[in-house]
Amino acid sequence: MESRTANRTMALGIVIVIALGTLVVLLEKQRREAEGQISKISVQSGELGGSEEENREAAKRIILRVSKHYALALDPEPTVATIVDVDTLKARNAFYAKATNGDHLILTSDRAILYDPETDIVLDVIPVQLRPATAASAAASARSSSSVSSVSSASASSVRR
Repeated sequence: MESRTANRTMALGIVIVIALGTLVVLLEKQRREAEGQISKISVQSGELGGSEEENREAAKRIILRVSKHYALALDPEPTVATIVDVDTLKARNAFYAKATNGDHLILTSDRAILYDPETDIVLDVIPVQLRPATAASAAASARSSSSVSSVSSASASSVRR
């Protein structure tokens, strides 16, 4: 009887060790995946640069190009953001279905405009209702998702060069 109990205890110990080993391997895999995602985001952020003045100038150039295709409301000043993670945006909103990384989102007081600078076309326009905090706060909110990076307005961040 004692040998049976000892065998069961030993078998239970082996099962626990195997289960713990498997758990460690799975957690390490998840840690590496998360580290890879953080690294990817860091690289995207590192690709972004420029001073606040350079960002404002880049935004003005983008607004000027878009205004050739679409009448923009310029008061308050539109906010320009560069899309850096289009897949995340597409998963959240069908508006971004035609977008690619590097396209721009222009937020005015009443419209969101999706613009492709490579082909110089407006991809989509939708009406928006922004709270009194202006378009800059909407871009800051979008920027926090790491999917778009603000380029202009009072809360300028950066633009990919």
